[in-house]
Amino acid sequence: MTAIIGFLLAAVVCLIGAPAVLAGGHWQVRRPQLALALWWGAVLCGCLCAAASIVASVVVGLLASRAGSWSEAIFLTMLPWFSLGAVGAVIALIAVSAEPLGESHRRAAQTVAPIAISREDRGAFTLVRFGSDEPTACAIPGRSPEILISTALEEALTTAQLRAVVAHEYAHLRHRHGWAVRAAEINALCLPRALPAGRRLRKATLLLIELIADDIAAKQAGPANLANALVRIGRITADPTLDLRAERMTLRRWPVASRRRVPEPVRI
Repeated sequence: MTAIIGFLLAAVVCLIGAPAVLAGGHWQVRRPQLALALWWGAVLCGCLCAAASIVASVVVGLLASRAGSWSEAIFLTMLPWFSLGAVGAVIALIAVSAEPLGESHRRAAQTVAPIAISREDRGAFTLVRFGSDEPTACAIPGRSPEILISTALEEALTTAQLRAVVAHEYAHLRHRHGWAVRAAEINALCLPRALPAGRRLRKATLLLIELIADDIAAKQAGPANLANALVRIGRITADPTLDLRAERMTLRRWPVASRRRVPEPVRI
């Protein structure tokens, strides 16, 4: 019984307590990759502890039945069944919610399709240019991944700055950030609304994948080019967060220009 309670407490600490601890401070901004790994490591650890509590209850129930403690054995036998029922409910929720989350990417691509000006096969993805007055760029994952860039964005940025933006979006595709966002959405749906852990994980995931993609793009296309692009887009859209992301580029050292390796699909 002690082992069961211990595993359950560990699961609660990892799934609910860890997000509160990880949300504190500003270290995540400096090390977004580590922060994202710790966030999801805590979630995985919590799930494993919850599963271990179910296994432990089965083992303790079998031992209790052999010892003749039938009331304890019945209770400990029913506990795993209730737990499995909860897991089944979660799986059903995932099955219902995951498809709309995946469909959102396809709907975005279908919305742009009628106004697409050109489609250029870059091997790893298709670069789609579309007409819009908004300086927009986004990555569409899937079997045929696409990176969408608007005409307003091309007009607002230099070639080097646009290359940095495309490198940012390509980082989302290569590192499958769409899956991280989908998992965070599902996690938030599975947890009760009264618990802020799910919302915190979703918010942290959305921020950290942007910072990770910024770091990758800065190493490939140059931090100055990415920072200038963010500042320019921020002024047009009046988005202060882009200025903060641009300022972040000045807080660390980056590879010199001779050591940068721009991926072939990103070259514009």
